Parts: sequence; C-alpha cells; structure tokens
Amino acid sequence: MSAMRNLLGRLHARDDAELTRIAAFWRAPLASGNRHLAVGALYRLMTDIRTVRATWERLNPAQQEMVRLLALAEDGRAAPTLVTLAGWLELPEAAAREVAVQLYRAGLLAREGDDQPLPVGTEPKLFLPRELALLVRRLLDDVDAGDLSAVPLTALLERLDDAEIEVAATCWGLKVVPSTRNRDDLGRRLLRQIGTPGGVDQVVSKLSADAARAWRAVREGDDGRPVRLDDVAAAIGLDADEARTFQRWRTALDELESALLVWHTYDAGGARWLFIPAEIRLPALPVPLTLPPLQPVLPATEATPWRHPDAFAWDFLTLLRELSDPGLPPWPATGEQPRSRLRRLNSRFWFRGRELPDPGYVDCLLALAIAEGLVRVDEEAETELQVTSAVRGWRERSFPAQTERLRWWWMASAEWIEGRTGGEVEVWGADWPSARRNLLAALIDPAVGLEPDTWYTLDSVAARIAAYLPGLLGTSFTAATARVAPGNGEEASTRLATIAEVIGIELVTMFAWLGLVEPRTEPGLPRSIRVTPAAARRGPAAETTASESGPPPVVVSPTGAIEIHDSTPLRVWSVSAFADLELLGASSVYRLSAGSIQRALAAGFDLGQVTAFLTRQSGSRLPD
Repeated sequence: MSAMRNLLGRLHARDDAELTRIAAFWRAPLASGNRHLAVGALYRLMTDIRTVRATWERLNPAQQEMVRLLALAEDGRAAPTLVTLAGWLELPEAAAREVAVQLYRAGLLAREGDDQPLPVGTEPKLFLPRELALLVRRLLDDVDAGDLSAVPLTALLERLDDAEIEVAATCWGLKVVPSTRNRDDLGRRLLRQIGTPGGVDQVVSKLSADAARAWRAVREGDDGRPVRLDDVAAAIGLDADEARTFQRWRTALDELESALLVWHTYDAGGARWLFIPAEIRLPALPVPLTLPPLQPVLPATEATPWRHPDAFAWDFLTLLRELSDPGLPPWPATGEQPRSRLRRLNSRFWFRGRELPDPGYVDCLLALAIAEGLVRVDEEAETELQVTSAVRGWRERSFPAQTERLRWWWMASAEWIEGRTGGEVEVWGADWPSARRNLLAALIDPAVGLEPDTWYTLDSVAARIAAYLPGLLGTSFTAATARVAPGNGEEASTRLATIAEVIGIELVTMFAWLGLVEPRTEPGLPRSIRVTPAAARRGPAAETTASESGPPPVVVSPTGAIEIHDSTPLRVWSVSAFADLELLGASSVYRLSAGSIQRALAAGFDLGQVTAFLTRQSGSRLPD
C-alpha cells in the first residue's frame, strides 16, 4: 500500500515531542491541550507561501538542494532512495543521510513505508509532502523569474491561482461565489476596481495596524523602487527571530499580498524584496479591451435534421450495450477496434462520422463510463473491458439526468478526454476543469457578445474568446500543434492562436455533443456555430412526458417493427437487446428479426421476457 503523502497526515503521524520540535523550527506558537487543533494550526502555517519563503531562506545550501530535487521529482511515485539522492547531490551517503535527517526533524521531509526517522541499514524512499512540494516549486519559479517589480499588474495576476484571485476580489469589495466566476472576468473587474478613484485608499483603510505600518514603509521607500523585505520588517519592529513576532510579520504580509497592495519578489542574487505595482501606486482605470470581431453568417438554407436533446447520453448507452453483448468479442482495454465493428457502432450513434465515429468520440465515451464505474478492466483478462453491474442503476435514470451526470464528470476531469481528435493539437499542463467552466461562462458573457440564435464562424468565435480569456488554459501550459505556425518571435500571438485552436476543438466536440452549442458545416462555407439555451441552463433539463392523446410509448407492428415514441434509457436499453436499429429520430424504429431474437436468446433472454416487455410497454396484446 502506498505511503500517505499529504502533509496533514504526516503531521498527525508525529508524536508530541516531534511536533514541538517542528513548530519551533517553523517559528509557530504551538497551542497546548488539543492535539488536533495544534496540528491544524501548524499545517496552516506550513502551507502558507510566506512561511515557506522565510523557511527556505534559513536552509543551508545542501538542505536547499535536497529540497529542490525532491520538489522537482516528476511525481510522488518517483520518490528516490537515499542512495539515489546522494548520487544526485554528489555527496557521500553518510553526508546525504545527515542532511535528510535534519530536514526530517524540521518536518520538511518524509520517508515512505513508516513514520520512523531514516534508520541505518534500510533503503528508505524520501519525498516532500505533497503540499510542500507544490509550494517549493512555486518558490523556485519565483526565484527563476527574478525581479518582478516592473511587470504589469495584469501579468502579475496570471501568477496567482483561482483561489488567490477570489480572495483578492473579496478584499476589493467584489462579491464572489467560489469556483463559479470566470477568473479572467474577475481579473478585469479587479483591475477596474483598483483604478476606481479612492479604491486603493478604501482597501488600505481596512488594514490591521501592523499591515498599515508595513504598507507605509514600502510606500515611502526608495521612490517607487523595491524595498528589501528585512528593511521593512526592521522599520516596523517585526524583525525579531521569535515565534510570535514572526507570526505578526507573516500575518501583515498575508494581508498586504492577499489584497494585491504589496508583492514579493527576488533579485538576481536571490535576495527578497517588496514592491508596490505601478497600477496600485498610481491607480487609473484600465483601457477597454479590444476583441477580434465576430463574423455572423446567414441562417442555414436547409433545416437541420432533428436530433434527440440527450443524444450524447443515448450514444453513451449504445456503447454500453455494445460492450455488454456476450455475442461480440471483448472490447480491448488498449489498442484499436476493427474498422468493421466501429463502422457498425457508428451507424447506431446520433453523432456519426462519415464512415467511422469521429476521432476521440468513442474514447471520450469510454473515459466517462470508467469514471462513473459502469466499465472497468476485467480482473481476469486484464487487457479487456467489461460492463459492471452498476449499469442496472444507470438505465433507470432519465436521459436528462444521465446527460447532467456525464456533464459533471466531464467538467471535473483533469484530462482532456474530449481532445483526442487525431493529434491536431497536444496540450500539457492545462487546468481543464477551470478551462471548461470559464469557456462555458464566456459563451453567455455579454462582453463576448454571442447573440442567441445567431450563427457565427467558428474561427471568429474561437479567436474572440481566446483574446477575452488569454489565461483560459492556465499560465504554465505547453502545446504542440500542426495548425498554428511559428509566430516569428511573437510568442503571445502564437499562444493566443493555440488557445483559439483548443477552443475550436472544444466547441465542436464536447460542447456540441452536450448540446451547449450547435455546429454547422455547409459546402463552400466556413464552419459555423450558434449557442443554444442549454449553455445558460443550470441543472438537468426538464423531463418530458408523452401526450395522453398521442400513440403509446411503444408500438409493435405485424411486420416486426418496434416504434419507440417516448424514448427512455430503459426502453432503449431493453429493445436494443433483442431488436436491430433501423432509424433514429423523434420516433426511433427497431426491428425484430430471426438474428436479433437468436442473439437475445444467446444472451440469456427467453421469448416470454421479450413478449412480456413489449406487451407492457405498448399497453396492448402483440400482433400475431
């Protein structure tokens, strides 16, 4: 079983004496009487970037290098042994062990396997707890970036994560519901608020006494240039190396940095400085953003073929039926399917390719099925996929409820499961949940200007949203694409073009599959899209019920045709087990045949079950 790698768990594993020693190293006043409260307080302090900066400064070069190497390891599973780490450091094993013991005693380092401090004669695997590794990587990025004091505030904001942007917005009086607002929109609102006359003074007036004194010390520094951090601490009497004084200083910095009033930076030599961005020192309203124009196109000359509003969920069910058919070969966990099988499956999908399913479509459906627990790798034949018993509960849900669940899994996925579209573009390091959420918000954002029921060229929509959300994929993503040509040194332009390409792929894949946009392709015309009402809807669509005056939900004809007029997952799942699909439409048609009945019998059905189901669903005796 893998070791517990989070910091909170590692702190709880330490005894009281060790916690006291760790707290002393981190200059944390350790509350007595309640161990859980003490661990919680220590955890919060150790996961504050300001504390990590101060702690890094106190490490000697060998300790810093060991921490750096562990933080930059590819992931927690790549934890090196002490011997490996000694090789990386070019130190004797005994010297490396001494450094590791020092870091373990400080709470910075942990070992895999148990909670004992590096016994001699074993091969312990060493790692930084996950939270500390992330913070150290952020610190190293800041050191590499060097002096940030001349960087515009808009670029500085890109260095913050979503939670920090939301905290800053709250400090500036903006109402924020966590994780629901587009971060780029929030950033623009922040900049407008900062430029509002009297805005900075209002935020400064709410500072605590220590933070206000630190603000004045930086503000009155060397004519707008950065001021050494230690000089500011000394100027306000918070430079003593004592736990409570350090906590007052850390809290003051937290106030100033959270409100964006003062920023921390490093110079080329690694010294620490504080500065006030020019936009805070001399606030002014930002220049309005100019976005590339949208290109409306005329409505389609022919009516778009009808498609079920939950077509994606229906196709998802079709794939599950395909995987559960005992008469077909098992579906391999990796590798390509025979073209004949994909061609047959494509003919039963609502979202069809010309001959085969569109690239990435089946992979996306499978990824969601695995996430929901409806498909798993066969425990005996580890190279095959099998449908789980959870499908029984799934088919009882309505199509709108299934669509909403699939949408939830997609929005939460850290992988670009919808982007496996034949290698057009590869992206690494993107924050996909945030990107999807922000792209969906942009579709209905008045600032983007997409009018309901208006068709626009896909490229113009993608370019406009890319300009509106230049941070859509995060600040540290990388991409490889064959479509975007090198920017002749204009890195920002190339980056925006790549973001626009990703947006275009998103809009014609998952956004279209879920009915959030409607794409259109006509000969001789550029590809176009329009936003649907579903993009603004929160929660599943309303359930529809069959009209009492209309035909029964299921009608069986003497020729063996089965017409489903009120499609539900249970009806589609059941009928597809013993009949072949002929037509997908507002009323879908299946047909009983000798082959389909034989397939059902081989799967364990009997004729009595088929007859009883059709009689019950049609509400009448079956024709002879």
